[in-house]
Amino acid sequence: MEKIKLKIMRHIYASWWVYLLVGSCFLVGLFFGFWGMTSLEQKQASSLSKLFEEGLLHFEENFSFSASARQAVFKNTINLGKIFLMGLTIIGLPLILVIIFTRGFVLGFTIEFLLQEKAWRGGVLALLAVLPPNLLSLPAYLLGAVIAINFSLYLIRGSSQKNIKMSQCLVEYLLVMLSLSIFMLGSALIEGYFSPIFIKLFQ
Repeated sequence: MEKIKLKIMRHIYASWWVYLLVGSCFLVGLFFGFWGMTSLEQKQASSLSKLFEEGLLHFEENFSFSASARQAVFKNTINLGKIFLMGLTIIGLPLILVIIFTRGFVLGFTIEFLLQEKAWRGGVLALLAVLPPNLLSLPAYLLGAVIAINFSLYLIRGSSQKNIKMSQCLVEYLLVMLSLSIFMLGSALIEGYFSPIFIKLFQ
């Protein structure tokens, strides 16, 4: 246990700037998501609101908890898989940051839209339906991005680190990503089975 704790501490100490970079990309995306929603023209906002209301009607008529959960599992798996694959390539490093920025943008845009569209009910809906799955998926996205960037950097400078075996790093990288997929699965189950209940209550 002490060895694991020491390894984690060394990882955080060595990668603090990567955590800062990834966290900054997410926060910038979140800010632009809020700003993007508030800067929409009235016509665009009205069209988006109309699509949202139509989506709620379709949601009420044809909703399936199992289908929603499967869709969430597929989405989360694909996104984490993209980060994993980008980490295996040197050129994928900036694309990892783009994925994190996009994640922040979508979350910020969604929350701001709910607040504008549903007022206090939108705030409650964001708190009960949007945030819970993100409590599991966001840490997985951010940590996965950090690990993927570290592995990509290892590939860049790997030739100068003869004491670190490629096979060992690859196995550790794969195991961490598989562990993070458990968080993604939990997030998908919340999004598929619990979030829709609150959406129905507050729509």
